[in-house]
Amino acid sequence: MSQLYFPSLSPDKQTGDGPATLAELQGALCGLLCMDSMADRTNWYKKLFEDFQPGEEEQLDLVHLFDNTIQSLNSLDFDFQMELPADDAPLSSKLSAMADWCQGLVFGLGTSGMTNETDLSDDCQEFVTDVIKISQVSFEGIEDSEDEQANFEELVEYLRMGLFLLYGEMQPEDPTQENTEH
Repeated sequence: MSQLYFPSLSPDKQTGDGPATLAELQGALCGLLCMDSMADRTNWYKKLFEDFQPGEEEQLDLVHLFDNTIQSLNSLDFDFQMELPADDAPLSSKLSAMADWCQGLVFGLGTSGMTNETDLSDDCQEFVTDVIKISQVSFEGIEDSEDEQANFEELVEYLRMGLFLLYGEMQPEDPTQENTEH
């Protein structure tokens, strides 16, 4: 998790339908990048959120978030990390942030052009369906136990790997590469 801070995401600054949390913002960026890996790194958030008005300093963090996310998604090490609270945060906070991230991913995919008609493999369709379900779950009453913590970590890993699957499937073939048969 990075140390990015976006004052415009604080509840007292919310003015419309913009992102409510850093997790949601990153999820939306991931959805955008799945659909458009050539998105503009300096203005990407404008394609997603009309009401999000970051300050000048925040714009640098938005570029940083974009650069880190696209680099992680293209990494052979699968080192993408979701913007979630620190490990020592209460489980309910981490689950809420995970649901925000999922909500952001669904929003980013939809805003960037994914529809029910988008051709996806069965695995990617299942992943998107699961993400939608996770974004709608209420995590009230979850006990902060070792078992629940392990379940959370497994779910985070599922979301990370599913994102890589979806991102890889949605990327168009590079037109500069020649197709040669051997």
